[in-house]
Amino acid sequence: MKSKTFLLLILTFPLWGLGVFSCSKDNLAPEDTLAKLPPETQTGANTFGCVINGQVFYPRDGASSLFNPAGRGLILWGDPSVSMGIGNYGEFEVKNLQDGKPANTMIIHLQGLDQIKTGDYVWRDSNFQSSIDGLMQNYVHAKIFDSSVNGWRYYGSYENSGKITITKYGNIIAGTFSGKLRLQNGTGVIEISNGRFDINSTTLSTTKFP
Repeated sequence: MKSKTFLLLILTFPLWGLGVFSCSKDNLAPEDTLAKLPPETQTGANTFGCVINGQVFYPRDGASSLFNPAGRGLILWGDPSVSMGIGNYGEFEVKNLQDGKPANTMIIHLQGLDQIKTGDYVWRDSNFQSSIDGLMQNYVHAKIFDSSVNGWRYYGSYENSGKITITKYGNIIAGTFSGKLRLQNGTGVIEISNGRFDINSTTLSTTKFP
């Protein structure tokens, strides 16, 4: 995305005192699956996890170095100011760069995060872009592995298809999420449940996601 170099610098602002994202306690997945998720905390443990169609998704770093963001399993972007006519937003880019299953990438975009802080962020339509190329509203989209085609397909949020609840905001940002994503240019729907995150902006860059 054309502005990510600029946006990365903004992570030094209080906006990115992030904690753990936590998904809702839907209990839609078996207990043995839920046991693989990180606990729901607000301590800045730098954890993220959710269940996608019964499988646990969490960040995993790729082979590139710490100084190459493309190889990071979890990155936070955003702009805490009201600039370029788009208002402030926060964005989570979560990747499994090992085997890409059940998802390769998930983008979570929260509009007005630095103004609203804690509370519910209801999902709306996604245009499958991110950063300033995305829509000025809350959305989620993911590149999810589909065994029926032995490849990855894009799924995105739609109006009122889910929500993220931010329970702590500052140097640590933590919360929960759950909802549904719809196949791009299609009708298939997948479920995201038991999502959780707890991210500390001051230590995230040195945290490894093996």
